[in-house]
Amino acid sequence: MNFKFTHDFDAPVEELERVMFHDGLIPLLEKRMPNIIKMEPLEIRRDGARLTRRVRYLPVPMISSIGVKKVEPEWMEFFEESSYDFKSHSGTFRNVPARRKIAALLSNSGTLRLESNGRGGSRQTIEGELCVSVFMVGKIAERIIHSNAIKLLEEQAAVVAGVLKSREL
Repeated sequence: MNFKFTHDFDAPVEELERVMFHDGLIPLLEKRMPNIIKMEPLEIRRDGARLTRRVRYLPVPMISSIGVKKVEPEWMEFFEESSYDFKSHSGTFRNVPARRKIAALLSNSGTLRLESNGRGGSRQTIEGELCVSVFMVGKIAERIIHSNAIKLLEEQAAVVAGVLKSREL
C-alpha cells in the first residue's frame, strides 16, 4: 500500500525543521500524544547538514486482542531509522518492527519533505510504502496500520503546531 500524508504549519520551513529536530521535542511528543506510550531517542547524529537518527516508539496497541489472545503493547514497538538533509529539506525513513517475527512480515519506508506552502508557512509531506506480507489478511492489516499511522501523524502534527505557536522550544 502506498501512502501520502500532508500537514501545513504556520511557520517557515527552517523554523519547522528547528522544532521538528530539536532535542526537546521527543519528550513533549511522548507526554502529549495520547496514542504513544514511550518514545526514546537511541541515536542522533548531526554531521553538517545531515541528521541521522534511530528512535524507539511504543504506541498504544490499535487492537486489544486477536481472538482470545491479548495484544501486548510490545508487539507494536518499532524503530524509526531516518536521515534528513537540511539543505534539500528532505529525508528518508524506515520503520522497523522490534519483534523479529513481525519484522519478517512488515515493511514500511518512505520520504519526508518540507517546503513552503506559499502562504508564509510550510507543508510537511510524508510518502511511502507499507507492506504486510501475510496471505489473505495482509491488505486488511495494512489498512488497520494505515489508519493508526494517520492518528499518530495527526497527533504529532498537533503537538508540533502547538510548540511552534507557543515558542516552547
